[in-house]
Amino acid sequence: MYLYLYDSFLVNPKYRKIIDRIENRIMALSIDGKVTRLTIIKNAREIVVEQLKRGIETVVVVGGDELLFEAASALVENRGVLGFIPIESNSQMAQILGLPIGEAACDVVSARRIQQMDLGKINNQYFLSSVVLGSNNVKIKCESSYAVDPLKSKLIKVSNLDWINFSLTTHKKIIKKEISNPADGLLELIFEQSGGFSLPFFKKKAYKKDSLFYVKNIEITKAGEEEITLTVDQTKIMKTPATIEVAPRVIKIIVGRERMI
Repeated sequence: MYLYLYDSFLVNPKYRKIIDRIENRIMALSIDGKVTRLTIIKNAREIVVEQLKRGIETVVVVGGDELLFEAASALVENRGVLGFIPIESNSQMAQILGLPIGEAACDVVSARRIQQMDLGKINNQYFLSSVVLGSNNVKIKCESSYAVDPLKSKLIKVSNLDWINFSLTTHKKIIKKEISNPADGLLELIFEQSGGFSLPFFKKKAYKKDSLFYVKNIEITKAGEEEITLTVDQTKIMKTPATIEVAPRVIKIIVGRERMI
């Protein structure tokens, strides 16, 4: 049984045509099910948990990445399969999961190519994508055994399923762009170093290397008086102290043939 969870922004009339095409394709593929349209007063997590208890086996998010993240955190403790029909072309998760935009994603849902994935867990709350720190003025301890110093990092990210960008050399900035592996039982901790510096005997600017660590457990505390914010799954805001760990292979997600993972 399917639950189609419609994002709240789809009430805008400009989405009417694409929703009609999606619903027609769902009927043609015989994968129709219950439809719930979110509003500002409906809690997505509560809806997902309730419907899973009523026998729903597959939750399909129709909308944007933010709702996908919210549904994922609800599914992990209640068992079920997560699908995604992205509506907007700028969806990062659509690209990572190999999903077309709009009604073509219905065929991916119907094919049910399922991949079991890890989730991250921060202070007992699950996340699918990543955690980004709002400051480098922090203390970071990994695996309860060793500390790493962020130095002058301009970006600190803990990634489960997200883009990873980092420079490979010190004398010429070469960017390597990858997707973190969400099925290896590890999180990626990346320090992106700030800026560059000029050397008198080089015409080009030299760059500091970024650092990448593969970890299962991270403890983050503030190093000074200021409160440090953490952005979880691109939207939720939390503060230090925080413990981040991996929850291995706890969620099943429908993916496309062109997936990047």
